[in-house]
Amino acid sequence: MLTSSCGQFHHAEEPEAVRMKISAAVAATAAAVTLTAGTAAAADPGPGRHGTPAKHQTPPKPASESARLARAILNNKGITYAGAHLKGSDKASLPRQNLVDTANGGMARTSPWGHRQGARVALDKRMPNGVLKLNTQYHFKFEVSEFVGGSHSSRSMHYQGRAVDVTWINGRHVGKRSAHRVFMNACRKLGASLVLGPGDKDHDTHVHCQW
Repeated sequence: MLTSSCGQFHHAEEPEAVRMKISAAVAATAAAVTLTAGTAAAADPGPGRHGTPAKHQTPPKPASESARLARAILNNKGITYAGAHLKGSDKASLPRQNLVDTANGGMARTSPWGHRQGARVALDKRMPNGVLKLNTQYHFKFEVSEFVGGSHSSRSMHYQGRAVDVTWINGRHVGKRSAHRVFMNACRKLGASLVLGPGDKDHDTHVHCQW
């Protein structure tokens, strides 16, 4: 069919041809949008690496109170530690190592002799709290000879992580005019349930405080 406009003749397009052109244009536009979105996604894959979903990390477990106290004691220059046991040789159960293991979230090791050989023991927070306050609150400078290491009676609270032995107080060895009686009273004031020292059986050379 021919139509005229301004004296010129044009072929009128059939409706079907028009619909086909419109469909093709729409498809081309959609393809362009998809391509653009894909390029943007590739450039910025989001929180995960290489476009993978981000992994949710489990928050670190809060440090225990015993671990916190162990670190505080280790950082305290007024508290020192024996470098050897009275009987036997085992570095893993020395008092300083007991604190290091606890500060790192682990458990203190007993010595490979005695009633609990090579066991792992959790330090009861009451004991390191008392040990720390003997310096920070009562201002004693002292040396710890044992926490859970060494050899003790079968029912000793050392093996429960609740006792400490001290051999030197303010530069003097216990039993030789040291301030052990004042030290023992301070342990009691800090809640120690049993305090032994010179004059008590098997405690002439050290003070034992347990919580």
